[in-house]
Amino acid sequence: MKAVFLAAMVCGLMWAQKPDPLVAFEVASVKASQPLQTGAGNGRGAAIRIGCTGGPGTPSPGQYTCANAPVEVLIREAFGLKNYQYNFEVRMDGPRYDIAAKVPQGATKEQLRIMLQNLLIERFKLAWHFEKKEMQVYELVVAKGGPKLKESPPEEPAPAADAAPPRDGPSQPGKPTIGPDGFPVFAGQRRNSASMLVMANGGMKMSVTDSTMEQITNTLSSQIGRPVTDATGLKGKYDYTLTFTRENLAGPFGMSLGPSGNSDAPPPPPTDAPSIFTAVQDQLGLKLEQKKGSVDMFVVDHVEKSPIEN
Repeated sequence: MKAVFLAAMVCGLMWAQKPDPLVAFEVASVKASQPLQTGAGNGRGAAIRIGCTGGPGTPSPGQYTCANAPVEVLIREAFGLKNYQYNFEVRMDGPRYDIAAKVPQGATKEQLRIMLQNLLIERFKLAWHFEKKEMQVYELVVAKGGPKLKESPPEEPAPAADAAPPRDGPSQPGKPTIGPDGFPVFAGQRRNSASMLVMANGGMKMSVTDSTMEQITNTLSSQIGRPVTDATGLKGKYDYTLTFTRENLAGPFGMSLGPSGNSDAPPPPPTDAPSIFTAVQDQLGLKLEQKKGSVDMFVVDHVEKSPIEN
């Protein structure tokens, strides 16, 4: 009788610990992207969308789409990899893919990543492992003289539904004036938890509001291409503007260019903007100190460049 009771308990536990059903997209289409056109307005200098949008936490939680995405970009999305964890080259003359997938209702962001991982395993036969690697890392500390960050004011109430949208600047809407530093000036209502990145004259200008130190270190890490940890002791939320050169960064918008540095984007023109290290110290009153650290690196053991058909 006791053995029967124990067996019943085991069966009950097995029933209670059913596997999470949210591990696969309801429907997923993977297609090769259309070749890039070389006609007028569609050459290498034209802007094209690369990457993935939608899913949990977005305005389209039930739909996940990727456009012009090399398999390396899909891997980075699926595993939430940092630039420094996965060295790869983004070559727009290589295979690229468009994905349209239906996300099950109630899925989380983490479950979405598992779905994309399983899609890569099924369609691209992806195999991988992580391994430790010693590399140069950075620690963000307060520089001599103290921080120059501006503490964020209290959150503004949401504008009324019938309120007119803010103007982009004192000139015509959508045509901001150019400031003395050569960057566009966007005037208007302050937005909570917002960030703006503008590139001009070989430099980059980031204007950020309501940012924690964790968010600041993540932003610096994406630009430098190395881990950045917070050792400032600052606990608030801050507004800041950071202007620096694009030269010698990890890549445009934080995308790694790989060991050879190949990219379809032209090199940035010469600029008088400081390096990101000098800018952080002079403009934010913080300092990036170099150290050695151990990092989990993502290694691809196998991946098919031509996926299994839908």
